[in-house]
Amino acid sequence: MAEKKYDVIVVGAGSTGGALSAKLSENPDLSVLLLEGGPVYSRVEEMPQELLAPAIVAAGAPGHPNNWAYMGEVRRGLSIPYPRGKGLGGSSSINGCYYIRGTRDDFDTWAKLGNDLWAFDKVLKYYKRMERDLDFGGDAHGTDGPVPVRREPLDRAPEFTTAFDEGCHALGFGSDPDKNDPRPEGGVGPVPLNIFEGHRFGTALAYLLPATGRPNLTIVGNAVARRVLTEKTRAVGIEATVDGRPQVFHGTEIVISAGALRSPHLLLVSGIGPAAHLREHGVDVVRDLPGVGQQLTDNSMVTASWDSRLHLVKQIDRGTMTSTLHWTAEGSDLELLPMVTRNSDMLGVTDVFARPLKAAKAMIGTSPKAVTRQARALRHAMLGIVVQKQESRGTVTLVSGDPDKLPDLRWNLLSEQQDYVRFRVAIRVAFELFNTSGLRELGASIVGLDARTVEDDKKLDAWAFERVGGGHPSGTCRMGPASDDQAVVDQRLRVHGIDGLRVADTSIFPTMTSRGPNATAMMIGEYLADIMQDEAAR
Repeated sequence: MAEKKYDVIVVGAGSTGGALSAKLSENPDLSVLLLEGGPVYSRVEEMPQELLAPAIVAAGAPGHPNNWAYMGEVRRGLSIPYPRGKGLGGSSSINGCYYIRGTRDDFDTWAKLGNDLWAFDKVLKYYKRMERDLDFGGDAHGTDGPVPVRREPLDRAPEFTTAFDEGCHALGFGSDPDKNDPRPEGGVGPVPLNIFEGHRFGTALAYLLPATGRPNLTIVGNAVARRVLTEKTRAVGIEATVDGRPQVFHGTEIVISAGALRSPHLLLVSGIGPAAHLREHGVDVVRDLPGVGQQLTDNSMVTASWDSRLHLVKQIDRGTMTSTLHWTAEGSDLELLPMVTRNSDMLGVTDVFARPLKAAKAMIGTSPKAVTRQARALRHAMLGIVVQKQESRGTVTLVSGDPDKLPDLRWNLLSEQQDYVRFRVAIRVAFELFNTSGLRELGASIVGLDARTVEDDKKLDAWAFERVGGGHPSGTCRMGPASDDQAVVDQRLRVHGIDGLRVADTSIFPTMTSRGPNATAMMIGEYLADIMQDEAAR
């Protein structure tokens, strides 16, 4: 394998890299090498249940072999092992199957920042091309794409979902039956999910397994990329370890798709990033790009628990979400997203106990208070209170020039006062919602949140601070024109100043999307495949 030169090398088989590799390999004249740091599979039957069952997110637990579990400080004083998918499909194989597009405003903002190829009317084609919507048709939706999209029928959690929807209406919010409509009104409506026949349909099932028989697509698992190899200002290959042994792969084009935490780290140890920072850690500077590893952003979320007299049925082949509420306030889209299964059923506590030493090792440095709170929450269900667009920014920086040393990850959540203001609005709406008549009749309440806390800004800020986290890191290799000193890639996702090198994953987001980003991450892979094919045909 190491002797061959590939047309394209893609690093990372996640949401973007998986879609990109499969789409590129549809061209039989193009040789594609996909390097994945975790395990790969050739058949569905080889995949662990926790990667297939949509209601189980046990692979996100510390110590799981399909979770990188990068340790990072999400806000001052709180360090946690941050779940990122490891293996075929990446994080799309361990997530909750939430599949909502970014909004028109999101992409038109990207266009205004100098990325006109990413205006909404241009990306809509790729959203439609990749989906097979089983509920909605018409011009807004795809019907024969690789990703099946559906919403849970009311029988999934009829009492709670009805009361939640009616409570939102009682507070004056409208109905939003199709969250992927290009003209979102906001309001309450069912969550689109990439679930089909009881399976989580991330890029593993939707893209890569159907493509594994193609002779021009080579997938190498347990292949951890260590650095990009360059000759002057051109990328020429990847240095990696495969099953622990060093190996070099050469390619005409290199696409880094390792996620918003790993992609910037790979650039930094390869000499691409802020020059002074690289020199500080003994890394030879190949290209001074100040934005690499900067501008880390997220859909910041206060994770609360909700309780009731209901018996929440464990159904591992169904979704964990039914309805969600979106609205806009204080300059950000806000979201209330309740789960309809207990945390203990969803998180797979028995799976953690099955590998206690690995779990304990992965949790070294974690806040004891955070561990205690999570343990207490296991008997409850989760409520996500989300500020989709935050002002706070974090960083991915080197602690060493050694590629095997993990970077320093700091989200700096709630470091900007405006984010507190937004959470106050969202938490107060959540409290009011859980006090509407239908939810009160079910005995529903938000655990640990009372009227005194809600009425006091300082107490409410402290309540949010203790529970804030993320889940969708983005922005660390920002897309933008060369005139933007924080831009790392141009709008064709080419790294500024380095020929033959691109980055493609959520790290390229110029601003955060107003909905969870997984559908958008897959769409980027679809779109970039066309961009690269068009360039090659010229």
